[in-house]
Amino acid sequence: MNKILFPHITWFLFLLIPFTFYGFYPSYFAKLFSNLPSIFHLHAGFMILWITMAITQPLLIRKKKTRLHKFIGKASYFIMPFVFVTTYFMIRYIYYKQIEMVTAKVSNGELALTTEGIMAKAAAYIAIGIFYLAWLLSFYLLAVVNRKQMLFHATYMFSAILTLLGPTVDRALGITLDYFGLPFNMVAEYAVFVFILLLLTALLIYQYKKGNTVKPTAVSVSIYAAGVLGYYFLPKTNFWNSFIALIM
Repeated sequence: MNKILFPHITWFLFLLIPFTFYGFYPSYFAKLFSNLPSIFHLHAGFMILWITMAITQPLLIRKKKTRLHKFIGKASYFIMPFVFVTTYFMIRYIYYKQIEMVTAKVSNGELALTTEGIMAKAAAYIAIGIFYLAWLLSFYLLAVVNRKQMLFHATYMFSAILTLLGPTVDRALGITLDYFGLPFNMVAEYAVFVFILLLLTALLIYQYKKGNTVKPTAVSVSIYAAGVLGYYFLPKTNFWNSFIALIM
């Protein structure tokens, strides 16, 4: 495994636990026993299962627990569709909540926007969630399709796991910056994107030096890079607004 991914990668993945708790504490864990919509709990439950799988699967390979690794992998065929579906409905909830909030500000005179402007603002707001969902779906499917080729499978699963950094680290950065009275500017917004691309580039170099094919890592870098460009340009277009209105 160390010839495919970075040495001790399992222990790095354990950092997802504190980042997830810290990042989602204000919006979820602190309100766990309040009147949150059911979709919050469904989404959180399946995401916790996904994070648990993400952490344990490399550890099982490291411990040579191949049979259990394969069992959990097959269980993911049942769990991951619920991850995708609950994530979609969570994004959909946020989309309509954002429309409601912006509409209220327009009514109060805080903002001057047309109906189209309100919809566009909400569509841009959920762009980050849409792109991370698309990345996760893409890499998970690639990992499943290539499940019999260890290097390809492990690389695509690692790329899928990296999608967890967006929702967790972005929120953690936002909370920290807010605490110090600093704005969540473009540097902070793209920090996780840059980190993921640098990490995958480092993995590509590592695998090349180990004499492995770099094809899956190159594909992963390309998919992430294309997504980052899409995230920067698409939400500013009428096409994006129409697309979001259609799927939401």
